Amino acid sequence: ETNLGTIEITLHPEVAPAHVENFLNYVNDGDYSNSFFHRSVPGFIIQAGGFAYSNQQFSYVPADPAVPNEFNLSNVRGTVAMAKLGDDPDSATNQWFINLADNAANLDNQNGGFTVFGTVTRGMAIADVIAGLQIFDPNGPEYQSVFDNLPIRNFSSLSNPVVWDNHLVLINQATERVNVP
Repeated sequence: ETNLGTIEITLHPEVAPAHVENFLNYVNDGDYSNSFFHRSVPGFIIQAGGFAYSNQQFSYVPADPAVPNEFNLSNVRGTVAMAKLGDDPDSATNQWFINLADNAANLDNQNGGFTVFGTVTRGMAIADVIAGLQIFDPNGPEYQSVFDNLPIRNFSSLSNPVVWDNHLVLINQATERVNVP
């Protein structure tokens, strides 16, 4: 549940069991609640899972141990994959992204391939709205100098570049729902 609407992801444990378990650990621990989309590259990806915002303070989402790469599915539009460190295929922890386009030619062939562990089954229009937001690079000490390509909303002035919760695309709540056939 984001402050712009719901994005529903169907997970694929049959092809990426460690990644699904990893993602659900963050969800069920509440680590993604109050997190936000911290990176947007229109026509490519939107990314979340690394940072939280509460009481006008930024913090890191605590990282669990990395999971081994399980690349099996292509990074096409609407798929969800884990981010990882460059030159380390087995470094996925808490950050994840939604592919906004067919990124298979790039992401399937670098760093061992980026593991797709889910597919957006409802809310891809919300992902597109996020990708269409103004991009802001605060790059100041109060933002830990880690945000670039930060999608922001309701932001009108760079003369006072303070970002608050009403500017961020917050993930208010992340919950697991089990569908029984």
